[in-house]
Amino acid sequence: MKKRELSLLISVAMLVLTAALSGQPDDALLWTDRGCDVSYTVDDLITVYFIPEDGEEYELWAYDALMNAQLLSEGVGTGQTLNITVTATPPLGPLTFVFKMPCKGECELCDMCDYGQCTVTVVDPCADHCNNGIQDCGEYGVDCGGGCPVKDADSDGVEDCMDLCPNSRCDKVDENGCETDADADGVTDCDDECPDEKGDPSNRGCPHSNSLLIVGGIGVAVVVGGLAVWKMKGRKH
Repeated sequence: MKKRELSLLISVAMLVLTAALSGQPDDALLWTDRGCDVSYTVDDLITVYFIPEDGEEYELWAYDALMNAQLLSEGVGTGQTLNITVTATPPLGPLTFVFKMPCKGECELCDMCDYGQCTVTVVDPCADHCNNGIQDCGEYGVDCGGGCPVKDADSDGVEDCMDLCPNSRCDKVDENGCETDADADGVTDCDDECPDEKGDPSNRGCPHSNSLLIVGGIGVAVVVGGLAVWKMKGRKH
C-alpha cells in the first residue's frame, strides 16, 4: 500500500474515531455533546461540535429565543472535527446553532449557506423542583429537604434562580428579590430612614421639618407687631 493511501486511511479512521467519541449523529456536520432537540439548564456548559471541509471558510452562529445572533467561531477548515463550549444563559427557550460554509453551485447573490442546524432548549433550573419528591443537585429549592444547598448570592432570602435582582444590598425585598419602597417616595426601604412615611429623597426618605418655618413665622409676627405698637405710640405724642 502506498504511503499516500495509508495516510488517507489513517485520516479517515481518525475522523471516524473523533466523531464516535464526541457522539456525532450519522452524517451530521453539527451537533452538541447531548445531541439536538434536548434541554440544557441555565449555566450548563454546551459543547458544540462541527466539521468544516478542508480549505473551506466556515462560520458558526447561535440564535437565541429572541433571535439575537452571535458569531461563535469562524475560520478555514482542515476537515477535522472542531468544537467550542458556550454557557446556557437566558432568555429561556430555543437556542439554535447554525453552521455555515460557502454556497456551492451557480448563485451570484449567494455567500454563506447553512450546512447544519442544531436546536436545543434552555430551561429554568427551578422549573422542576422536587418533581420526583427528592431535591436533586440543580434543584436548589427550599420546598423540600436534603439534596443541595440553596444558592442565594446576595443573601436576601430569594434563591438565585428566582431572583430578578441578584445584587440587592439588603433583605428588604419582594418575592422577586427586588428592593422594596413601602411608602413610594423613591427611596428604597434599605436606605429610607422613615420607611412608613412618604418623604424627600434628599432627606433620606423623611419629610422636611416644619419647625423652622413655624419659628420663622412667629419671629416675623413679633417684629411686625412691635412696629405697629411703636407707630401707635408715636401718633399719641
